[in-house]
Amino acid sequence: MKTSSLLLVGSLAANVALAAVFVVGFSSAQATRPNSMPPGHPAGASGADAKSTAAAAVDPASWSHLQTDDLHAFMDRLRAEGFPPAMLRAIMAEQIRIQFAPRRAALDRKGAERPFWEPTANDAKTAMALRQIMKEQNQAVKDLLGPDPAAKELAMSSLRRQFPGLSDDKIGAINRIKQAINEQQGDLFAGVSGVAPPDVTAKLRELTKAEHDEIAKTLTPQELEEYDLRTSSTASQLRYQLTAFNPTEQEFRTLFELQNQYSDQLGPMYSIPSQDEMKARADVQKQLNEQIVAALGPDRGADYTRAQDYNYRQTSQLVTRLDLPPETANDIYSLQKDIQQRANAVRMDRTLSPDVRTQQLAALADETKAKVTASLGETGFEAYKQYGGSWMQALQPPVRPASGTPGAATPAIGGSSTIIFRQ
Repeated sequence: MKTSSLLLVGSLAANVALAAVFVVGFSSAQATRPNSMPPGHPAGASGADAKSTAAAAVDPASWSHLQTDDLHAFMDRLRAEGFPPAMLRAIMAEQIRIQFAPRRAALDRKGAERPFWEPTANDAKTAMALRQIMKEQNQAVKDLLGPDPAAKELAMSSLRRQFPGLSDDKIGAINRIKQAINEQQGDLFAGVSGVAPPDVTAKLRELTKAEHDEIAKTLTPQELEEYDLRTSSTASQLRYQLTAFNPTEQEFRTLFELQNQYSDQLGPMYSIPSQDEMKARADVQKQLNEQIVAALGPDRGADYTRAQDYNYRQTSQLVTRLDLPPETANDIYSLQKDIQQRANAVRMDRTLSPDVRTQQLAALADETKAKVTASLGETGFEAYKQYGGSWMQALQPPVRPASGTPGAATPAIGGSSTIIFRQ
């Protein structure tokens, strides 16, 4: 590395964006080559010491000697100084960002002047304009430096891990398709604040389908099936629904095949559905659940049905966090069903007086607390009230106005044994 490169490191120390790239990178490189340290640099100095020493050795003319408004010439000078490709790319990308900064600042001036109590989201017109500036900036970087090999390799590596059986050619094609669709989706969302309007929702669905259709042209039917099992919205939704079910691979494949048949009716929602749409989805989901239970058999079908209960999923996650045996969630779920059944019987018993009914519900609340605490511990019980135990609120005796005191409440029957559950 030439001396001017070392001087350049120090001269950029005041630029926060570049200093992190330059100083840290150069300090690491110099640590492996102690003989190339500037004179007087202490051996084994820390990163902070290296920055201070470099800044003290700065030649004020070094940066002006290298910098020029001609980005191609500037890049050639840095390359001649021996800057590695990754560092050179970071420097030039920052120079391009600086060139676009005034346009961005002019658009965002209202945001800088906005009172702190007002919404921070830009209006649709400003958001679209900022998006366009970012696209031009990214294109300028690409025109000057070409595609970022590090970003491409990162995306390729991720796809290789997901699809180890695919060739690099097919992985590259998938990556290009995804990038193109992501760009179009970004353009759509740039002008959206809050709930997506119907026209945007329709376009998002079209883009999702277009991406899948293009990828399907690249893969064989078997490869596409494996791709969908790992990346489709249907698979993602199914994985969420099965967090407390712990399916085998074959069970997941079976459930995916069934659910995929209803992907059009149960696909992702980009806006708030109407009541009719919600009812239609509920009817389709009920039909699908019946098919799934039939395919899994009585025992695993029952496990699946239980795993669809939102409270049970929360309880299962809590049990995992508490590092308790998985069957603990099943025991508490069984307790919930038993207590709820007994509580309903108490409420429906017309032979009971209001006071006796309240006493019996309070006793069920006591029993619930004792048994849940025995399974989860005191801390676990308190957490369960928020994560899975909201059903216990129904055991809370009703609060009645105290005689002669408007708005006051009588002490709950059952004394200290009555518990109050809060969300």
